Amino acid sequence: MEEKAYQYWLHNLPGVGDRSIEKLLKVFGSAKEIYSAGAEAVEEVLQKAVEDRVRIFTENWEVEKNYEELCRQKIWFIPQDDKRYPGRLKRLEHPPYALYCLGQLPEEKCPAVAVIGARECSEYGRYVAEAFTAKMAAAGVLIISGMARGIDGIGQKAALAAKGRTYAVLGCGVDVCYPGSNRRLYQEILDGGGGILSTFPPGTQPLKQHFPERNRIVAGLSDVVLVVEARLKSGTWITVDMALEQGKSVYAVPGRVTDRLSDGCNYLIRQGAGIALTPEDVLAEIAILENRKGGKKKDRAQNMGLSAWDSEEEGILRFLDDQPKSVDEIMERMRKKGEKMELTDLLTNLMELCMEKKAVRTGGNYFVRAYRDML
Repeated sequence: MEEKAYQYWLHNLPGVGDRSIEKLLKVFGSAKEIYSAGAEAVEEVLQKAVEDRVRIFTENWEVEKNYEELCRQKIWFIPQDDKRYPGRLKRLEHPPYALYCLGQLPEEKCPAVAVIGARECSEYGRYVAEAFTAKMAAAGVLIISGMARGIDGIGQKAALAAKGRTYAVLGCGVDVCYPGSNRRLYQEILDGGGGILSTFPPGTQPLKQHFPERNRIVAGLSDVVLVVEARLKSGTWITVDMALEQGKSVYAVPGRVTDRLSDGCNYLIRQGAGIALTPEDVLAEIAILENRKGGKKKDRAQNMGLSAWDSEEEGILRFLDDQPKSVDEIMERMRKKGEKMELTDLLTNLMELCMEKKAVRTGGNYFVRAYRDML
């Protein structure tokens, strides 16, 4: 029997969380060895009264049969030693021991943005969530959220409408659709090539104490967190706090000072969060992050019609002049010349040109060729 079947048993043990699993693995080395050691050995390592619960649970758990049933449901069980385990989660201070997935996992090479906000959102919040998410998804950004009512679900629906991919992290089992009103969205996420993810075993119900962990994973799977609309005191702050602890960039959409649903966003901006006035503000942040990674620009020029130029950036530079041009205008100029580029790639190269002082960002997402470079 494969080790993963024992790992699935281990992850379902009552009263044994991720930290306890870490302790057990340090002593026994593998889930199969923990199973063989028995309940008494488990209690000795954890130093708490779990022996009876573990013994009774194990007596009623058929290791091979239960794992085969999980596979029949097409639910992926992905422990930390699985090569499919998301790299973004591995970088957390305490990565979850395992992840469950229906559908697909987020691709590591694609940028990901968490779109979060109020459940009881305004029409303004709805409009902004749809507009921002659709533009980002169309640019190839993966949208991560919690499939909750309000901003979360609205953003994910907009991503799907834009033919993008989105991933829902749940505070229950992946086989439990919560909230039930989002049953259609749940299925559309799967049909659209995205995924339903959770750190909780199948069948787990959506209990209040599960949602902080859900929010931690939403932040963990994202490169940037975008808060569209939030009250000063709301569950959104849990995700924001965790994102900041993880070193993630946080952006907020400003709102009217008299609008209580914008109090949270306005406060975040006052505390130093990035201001998201347009989707391009978030995409520019992603471009900066990609620059720091330094892994996307190699050998792309030949695939984008820029082979006649020394580099991708030099090719883009010819579409700038002494009058500020928006990113959309630059893309349109390139399109007319038969040259195509993803929005995120264009922003990455424009930011590189700015750092090389060959271009200047004049405000918002307008760019102009540096004066000395025109001489």
